[in-house]
Amino acid sequence: MAAKWYALRLKPGAGRPYRHDERITNIEWSLKREGIDYYMPMELTMKIHHRTKKTIDKRFPLIPGYAFIKAVHDEQNWAKVRECDFVASIIGIGGNPLPLPTAQVELIQMAENSLREVYEYQKAARAYEEARRLQKLTQRVAAQQFPAGGVVTISDQHRLFAGRRATIVAATGRNTIKTVIETLNGMANAEIPIELVERVA
Repeated sequence: MAAKWYALRLKPGAGRPYRHDERITNIEWSLKREGIDYYMPMELTMKIHHRTKKTIDKRFPLIPGYAFIKAVHDEQNWAKVRECDFVASIIGIGGNPLPLPTAQVELIQMAENSLREVYEYQKAARAYEEARRLQKLTQRVAAQQFPAGGVVTISDQHRLFAGRRATIVAATGRNTIKTVIETLNGMANAEIPIELVERVA
């Protein structure tokens, strides 16, 4: 008899990290210990560690309160599953476990993979922007890249001068350039972060 997918209803705390291994949840540890083939849909979220202040990846249940197992319809299997810590019940009708269509589980897996790809892309983008922000240019190199008299466009992310053009006065050694910007009230001097400007060809 072929193994099929079944859904489990979980007890409170099942989705929390296992105290001896935070890489897995309580229910994953329980099912793994019993040798049960399981699937726990998870999503990643970036958190700031309260002590080190470093960013860390935290796993959270994608469908809180539920997990899936792949098993052969057998009373011995069900007895073992029901005895697992954090398992409240096996979803079914009249006490009889109800198998799920494989396509339904595959859709959940596809959604989980899509969320993972989006998360990894956003994580890489944040890391790239942080690296750019922290990259220190010497005044000499900055002056070569942003020579006096050149013109730049200021990023929309700048609070005061978003989208405006500015003339470079001088580069500094602080990852900024000194500029002159034409405003409605006349010419304004401003020191702009290099990551917020783009050279005008």
